[in-house]
Amino acid sequence: MAQRHKEMMRLSRQIKSKFPHRAFRDVTFDREQIRKSITSLSYEEARRVKGPVYEALEEELRCAGCHMLPEFLRCLAGKEQSLYDSLNIRERITDDRPLLYAVIENLKQAELAVRRHKLKGLKECFSLFYQTMVLLEPHREKYSYALTSVLEHIVGLCRNIEGQERDAAEMVARIYYTYAMYLVRLGQRSDAISYFQIAMNLVRGHVWTAQPDMRAGSQTLHELVAQDLARQLLIHGKQIVRQQPQEAIDIARRATVLIAEIGREKNLDIFCDTFLERAYFLMESGNYNAAQQCLEQIRPQIIACTDYKFVKLNIKYYLFHGQCAEILANPDKAISSYKKALRLSRLYSHKDTEAEILLHLGKIFAKDTQKTSIAKKCYEQAKRIYVDFNDDHSLKTTNYLLAKLMADEITPLYMAMLKSSTTRYCAFFNLRQWKNRCRPFWKKLGNEIIKQEIDDIYCLLDEERDDPASEGCYTDMDRQVFKLEEGDL
Repeated sequence: MAQRHKEMMRLSRQIKSKFPHRAFRDVTFDREQIRKSITSLSYEEARRVKGPVYEALEEELRCAGCHMLPEFLRCLAGKEQSLYDSLNIRERITDDRPLLYAVIENLKQAELAVRRHKLKGLKECFSLFYQTMVLLEPHREKYSYALTSVLEHIVGLCRNIEGQERDAAEMVARIYYTYAMYLVRLGQRSDAISYFQIAMNLVRGHVWTAQPDMRAGSQTLHELVAQDLARQLLIHGKQIVRQQPQEAIDIARRATVLIAEIGREKNLDIFCDTFLERAYFLMESGNYNAAQQCLEQIRPQIIACTDYKFVKLNIKYYLFHGQCAEILANPDKAISSYKKALRLSRLYSHKDTEAEILLHLGKIFAKDTQKTSIAKKCYEQAKRIYVDFNDDHSLKTTNYLLAKLMADEITPLYMAMLKSSTTRYCAFFNLRQWKNRCRPFWKKLGNEIIKQEIDDIYCLLDEERDDPASEGCYTDMDRQVFKLEEGDL
């Protein structure tokens, strides 16, 4: 008997080991055991499963004593269905039930906290609102419509209690800041600045940490809001400076005050940037003397900083300083500043800034007839950079400047040939060739002048020759790397 039992156990183990899935080993047909394994559902859970889920949740919320949230949920359901039917969205938050239930539970508890405790419940209410925003943040791309609706609902409630925040002021400030950053991502910068300013008014005089779970002594929410507000103000100033230069200048001053408020030494990079942008706005308004004074004010701080994060600021400083000197008729000082900016931009591979500096240098050298070859190399190198960056607008500008330089180069010789065309056959012949056959002339114009002075009819030998457009001497000009002088690179 014992032998038979052992054999049965061996066969049982062997059969179980050959099952493809472990779950099959635990299959049972005992009805009582199956009934015990089934989890019973409450009425609310069964109603959610049967659906529609939004209607079930609305009924639950009304039974719990909520009045605002069911209406919000009804609007969200209509918005979601409309977007889904029009194929504007493919993912619905109703497909992620745990996330949906967590969001609704937070919003429900927030509303009930205020209904139970009135103003004393505001802190708990807005803490739950902030947790809801944090909960939805990772899903902002997938469920953007839901995030937008929830944020607008929460911010609307924040505006309703303006002036009564009391203990809830910290969470209300975090909500405004989060919503402002959301608007920045959407490109609504003007509205974002308004909400940044509201958050800034709330955080002044408090030492709340930038994130709720950060330890004491870390970056404060006041510093974080001020930094982001200053950055957005400078970007907004760049957008309006052409139409409203004075307002852009005032915005830059406002940004400077914001950074000074949280400590200029701790935020020296942003502080310097506010001065540089103000100088740029002053230049756009035509006030170059004031721009130069602004640059001189910040010069000691920028020159003294050698950290990598100050490289761009140094380049920008020398570029703006060179532009001011160029406009104020000090070309030597302008070239010196441009050279420093060029050296830094090449050393740290800021190609876009390098091309801009090369154009400015080319314009200065183009004014000196003895340095047109340097100007040409500047334009040629800038042109190559814009081709690499696929910047068509800047490439057209560079081509125009290069064409203008070449036109200025040949104008004296061209005028000389025009004057002598009435008496010299070859001069008249060459002018006709250039005009009627579009034969290139700027490469060999000087040689043509010398030849016609030696022989009045030398051009008869070239009259039947084909156009030399395909000859090697008419290909693109040499592309050697531009150097201002030895040791610049």
